[in-house]
Amino acid sequence: MRVSTYGLQGVLPWAQARHVAQSSAHPLPAAQARLDESVGSLLARELVTVMDDPSVDSAAEDGFAVCGAGPWRVDDLDALTPGWATPVSRRMPLPRHADAVVVVEAAVVEEHADGSVTMLMRDALSGVPDEGVRPDLGEGILREASVSSAGTALAPMGTAVTPALVSLAASRGLDSLEIVRPPVVGTLILGSSLLDHGLPRNGRVRDALGAAIPAFVGALGARGNPAVRAPDTLELLTGEIDDANVDVLITTGSTAPGPDNHLRGVLRDLNVRWLVDGVSVTPGSQMLLARLVDGRFLVGLPGEPTAALAGLITLVSPLISTLCDRPRVDRRRSAVLMEDTQPADYADDTALVPVALESSAAGTQARPFPMTGPDGQIGWATADAIAIVPPGAGFRGDVVDLVDVYGRDLPALP
Repeated sequence: MRVSTYGLQGVLPWAQARHVAQSSAHPLPAAQARLDESVGSLLARELVTVMDDPSVDSAAEDGFAVCGAGPWRVDDLDALTPGWATPVSRRMPLPRHADAVVVVEAAVVEEHADGSVTMLMRDALSGVPDEGVRPDLGEGILREASVSSAGTALAPMGTAVTPALVSLAASRGLDSLEIVRPPVVGTLILGSSLLDHGLPRNGRVRDALGAAIPAFVGALGARGNPAVRAPDTLELLTGEIDDANVDVLITTGSTAPGPDNHLRGVLRDLNVRWLVDGVSVTPGSQMLLARLVDGRFLVGLPGEPTAALAGLITLVSPLISTLCDRPRVDRRRSAVLMEDTQPADYADDTALVPVALESSAAGTQARPFPMTGPDGQIGWATADAIAIVPPGAGFRGDVVDLVDVYGRDLPALP
């Protein structure tokens, strides 16, 4: 009998549990989102220009739009006639009948006593002002649609929406983007004795997960609602789960089978579809994943912080990845253990071990931190990556695969 998983149904190996979490969902439907709320998502369709760029003939650089031969008289004009010029800025639409644009560096401007202003060009070789110098026809002009015409593809479907892509979209006149809708994730912290601020006191400990879980899912591209804290009672749990207007609800605590923990009983009463009920992993074996009858997902994490972090990496990360339509890398990076790891709880457990990474000519090396115990949180908080140590491994010289601290695959180095 494995005490850590006693009472759980169908305990899965770590890799299989992770696969179930990834394959049990589908990408969420596309949605139109404002530019300022779309960063971190993926484009649901190809980003294309909606109009010619530039939409009219425009100045390529700051300078003077000119007509005819110089010297030119300068004034603010909407239309030019031979011998006249008007100041223009980069990307500014040109006045009618402009022949070319003289850049600021090539122009010599003179102000006269009668208030008039004239401009002539410098000789390109000597730099000396010369009334006979004039630009080539069309020089310095960005012709209509010369950058791109309406319908030109700017970024393919599936591109990550970054601040730079938002800037590109805004510069093309777009106010919104069609994105894969990011999942909304709620967090329910169970336990009436947890403190939400200050030092641990009077036998009560701080809630170590209420701030961490929304931040974790946010880094994966989801929208994490602020955590809600509540006592573990049948009535409250049923109401909170039933009322949560989210795509994924994450609970912490109450995952161990027993009369004092009500989560599994409530889920059975709600007739959920059980996907994962226990995982052969250290830490976090009592994690669970279920799909509610209305299609929402519930992830139950143990209340112990390192066990909950292991559950986030095992179940939440692949689930969010699928809902956000994030592609997986082809090859996961590996590293050589430079020290023995702390043994897993059971011989058939996969151990998730926080490690510090070092690079050398021989490849990537990993030095393990404690994964559980009093110092376990320090290792998880300062790790460069998480090593996936399969059953029977964990000795110095073993090669282990790595994921980042959010459970995402680290691509193999070239």
